[in-house]
Amino acid sequence: MATIREPSGAGTVGGSGWVYVADVVTQGSGTVTDKVWQDGPNNTILQSFTASDPALRFSIRASYPTVQVGGVPATLVRDGTGGHYVGDVDVTVAGDGDVVARVFNGDGVEGDTDTTSVTLDLPPTITALSFTGGYPGSQTELKAGDTFQLTGTCDKPADRVEVFDYEACANSVTVIPTGTTFTVTGTIADRGDTAVLRPARVRVRSASNGAYGPTRDTNQLGGTVDGTDLVNCNDLRPIVSIGAITYPGSQQALKGSETATVVNTAIVGSYDTIIYDSPNTQLLISNATTFEDPKTVTRIDGDYNVTVANFRITANRAANDATTIDSEVVNIANVAVIVSVVPPAARLRSGGNDGTSAQNHTITVSGDQQLLNAPSLDPGAGSAGVFVGSWSGGGTTWTRALQVHDDDDKGTKSWQNLVATNLAGLVTNTISSGATYVLGGFVARSLTFGPFLQSTTLNVAVVTYTKLSAGVFTATDQPAQLNPTQGDTSDIVDTYTILSPLGTNPQTLWWNDVAAASSNSSGTAQITNLQELV
Repeated sequence: MATIREPSGAGTVGGSGWVYVADVVTQGSGTVTDKVWQDGPNNTILQSFTASDPALRFSIRASYPTVQVGGVPATLVRDGTGGHYVGDVDVTVAGDGDVVARVFNGDGVEGDTDTTSVTLDLPPTITALSFTGGYPGSQTELKAGDTFQLTGTCDKPADRVEVFDYEACANSVTVIPTGTTFTVTGTIADRGDTAVLRPARVRVRSASNGAYGPTRDTNQLGGTVDGTDLVNCNDLRPIVSIGAITYPGSQQALKGSETATVVNTAIVGSYDTIIYDSPNTQLLISNATTFEDPKTVTRIDGDYNVTVANFRITANRAANDATTIDSEVVNIANVAVIVSVVPPAARLRSGGNDGTSAQNHTITVSGDQQLLNAPSLDPGAGSAGVFVGSWSGGGTTWTRALQVHDDDDKGTKSWQNLVATNLAGLVTNTISSGATYVLGGFVARSLTFGPFLQSTTLNVAVVTYTKLSAGVFTATDQPAQLNPTQGDTSDIVDTYTILSPLGTNPQTLWWNDVAAASSNSSGTAQITNLQELV
C-alpha cells in the first residue's frame, strides 16, 4: 500500500505524482463498515473496509487529473482550495481483494499508486418465500386490515424483515431473532373492490452489517397457488345506509308503544347477511334478519332520547368477512317536558314616558327536552307587559321580547297560558321554574322644573326609593343627591326627593334646593339621568 502523504506542494508539475483513496461508499443504499485508515487520527488515506454491495464509489485525491481506479479510467477536477485534483469513481468489484488507484502525469506517464483492500459482506438473499397459515376463519378473500402469515428462508442470518407496500400487503417492519428462517405477519392493503390474486414483496436485513438484501416476491418462481404464492384481495364491503324516519302524525318522536318507519338501503350483492337491532333495547324491530325498506320499529323502553343511536343495521359479506354498520336515533319522548322561564334580570325596567322608549326584555323559555314547535306563553294579567315579535330559537331554548311600558303596573307578575309540546306531542302547561317575574324600576330620563318651581312630574311609578339615581342639577352643575328621607321638603342643597306614595304614577319630584329653584327664572333647570335601578 502507498505510504506517501500529500506533499505541501501538491498540484505542482513534475515528479511521478501522487494519488490515494480518501473514502468510499456504496453506489446504492448499502453499508460500508470496518474502515481502516493509514494515517489515523487524520483519517485521510483509506487502507481497507468491508462493504455490503460490490457497486462502490471511491473518493480520490491526486496530484494530476488523470487516474485509473480498479481499472476504470476517470478524470478528476481541480480542488479550488488545495490546488490538487478530486473526484468520485464508480467501480464494481468482483469479490474480496485489492482496488488499485493509479495517477498519470501530464505526459500520460503512470505515477504513484495506492491500494485499498475490500472485503465483501453481502446482505442475505431470500431463497424461499410463501404465504402460510391460510385465510382467516372461513374467508376466501382478504380485505384491508386482514393479516396473513409470510414464511421465508434466507442464505445468511437476518435480524429484520421488511414487508413492502406492494400488491397484497401494506408496509411493515418486523424484528426477528437472528437466523436464516422467519415467519412474519403481513397486513393486507386496500387494493380495490375487485377480487384479484396478488403476491407480497419482502426483503431482509443483514444481522452483521445492517444492509438490506434484494427483494423477493411470493410468486418469484411463477407460482399461482392461492394461499401460497398469491392471496385473493378484495376490499368490497356491504353498502347500507339509513334515511328518513317517519313518526305518527306531526310528531318527531315516539311515546308509549307507538311505531315509526325507517327508510334504509342495502345494495343487493354487497352483503350476505343483515341484522337490525336496537343497541340500548329501546326499540322492537320487526323481521330483524330480513332487509325491508322501510323498516317498522316500536318503542318499548326509554323516556327521552334524541342523541344516542338506538337503531342499527349490520351487514356482512362472507367472502372477506367485511362488515358495514350504520346507525341512527329514532327519537323517543315518553315524558312531558319540564319548562323554565328565565327573564334577563331580577326586575324588568320600564320606559316610554318622559321622552324615553318602552323597554324590550328577552324572555327565555327552556325545556329539558326539544320542543316540537314554539311554545305559547302570555304575560301576567292586567298591565304586565306585552310580547312583541315572535318566538325564535328552537330545540330546547326559545326566546321572545317582552315590552314593558312606564304605564304598566309594577310588581310581581305570573306568566299565563303556557303550552309546551314535546317531540312526541305530550303537552306541558306548568312552569316548573320561573313562574313569576317582576316589573320594577325605570330607565334614565331628564326632567325640567318650571320657573321658580321646586316640583316637577315624573310619569312613572317609583317602587323602591333607595334605588333612585340621578346625574346632575343643571342649575348648579352639581351631582343630584337623593334625600335620605322620602318626602322631606326641607331646604337641602342639590338634593331631591319623591313626595307621592311609592307605587303611584305619576309621581311628584321635589327639588330641595330653595336658592337654586328661586334662581330658575327661565324654567330650563333640569335633573338629568333620573332612573330607578334594577
